[in-house]
Amino acid sequence: MFYQLPPVGNPVSLGQNLAAYTNDSLPEFLSPNHTQFYASGTAALAAAVMAAMAYVATQKTIPVDAEVILPAYGCPDLVSAVIFAGAKPVLVDMQANRPWLDLDKLAAAITVNTVAIVGVSLFGVAERWQQLRTIARRANVLLIEDSAQYFPSADEPEYGQGDVLVFSFGRGKPVSLLGGGATCANSAALYELLPKAVEMPTNLKHTITFFLKAKLYNAMISPWLYWLPQFLPFLHLGETRYHALREITGIDAARKKRLASNIMRYQNDKKLVQNKARISKGLNLFEEIINLPAVCAEEERDLNDRRLLRYPILVNAERRDEIYEKLKQAGLGVSKMYPSILPEIDGLQAIFSDKNFPQASEFAAKLLTLPVHAGVSKKDVKKIMSLLARI
Repeated sequence: MFYQLPPVGNPVSLGQNLAAYTNDSLPEFLSPNHTQFYASGTAALAAAVMAAMAYVATQKTIPVDAEVILPAYGCPDLVSAVIFAGAKPVLVDMQANRPWLDLDKLAAAITVNTVAIVGVSLFGVAERWQQLRTIARRANVLLIEDSAQYFPSADEPEYGQGDVLVFSFGRGKPVSLLGGGATCANSAALYELLPKAVEMPTNLKHTITFFLKAKLYNAMISPWLYWLPQFLPFLHLGETRYHALREITGIDAARKKRLASNIMRYQNDKKLVQNKARISKGLNLFEEIINLPAVCAEEERDLNDRRLLRYPILVNAERRDEIYEKLKQAGLGVSKMYPSILPEIDGLQAIFSDKNFPQASEFAAKLLTLPVHAGVSKKDVKKIMSLLARI
């Protein structure tokens, strides 16, 4: 009971233990010459959609409402961002047993009203960006790369294949500041169309509040304390809900000044790579489990060997809940991620009339994620594999 791994949980660096290594520089893809920083990842995505709408409107006439294509399985914040931007979200089914958009159905969903395709690096697994880019170019629409669940390692020579790249620095993200997001445009023309976000000033009270929140968060993601917030229902931990975006504002200075140190900490943490390798090796023993990162890498040879936010696996849908409960009772950080497809999420039923996305529904019914974050030990991975072998 008292040892509970969180499903995600990279700590927030406040800079005190990185003074010798931290500088003010950010990766090139976050250069201020083509990046706007916002108060949340949702706001960053909304800004990307707004820029896409404005840009495509200069290239062609949009007869009715602008449409933005989203995967049918994903975070409800995708929908929130599109609606705030003033566009209509259009859902597309997934490829069978893969965290990718179905390419044929994607192409068929594009209309004269389409302004953008949003691809998602779900769990950190790369989408098939080259294929998505080809489809987007053919249709004269923009490709938005949602990288809320992925942040590149320092040795990735080039990152970002979309016209616009979106990051989130919220709670539980690869690089976490407990809030904030970034939108990176790959051209000066697109950058000029991004809503200008003024960095929010920070006073002493705000800085102290952020410091205390980060300290509390870092303490609560410890496996020896994570059980405590599980018993506080008002925190809504692990719940998937739709929240409408109300405004777009800039990131606050307290978070922005700590972004570089948190990126460096994440990129230098070798445990994330080791945990991924250990889990992948262990899963090779189970023929009945689909090891998603492994099969995706095998099918798409051009995909980088990337870090993951969570390690996704697909199991028999009829046994998924049983496996989940046993791993959860053992405190091993398992999750079901999003419980259903977007049209079935609370708050979204009235927005989408079409709920027929069979592959996305099956994906949701089979999915489990295993933890790979810095708090996972070698012993934890052995326990996970031992339990899977006995179920």
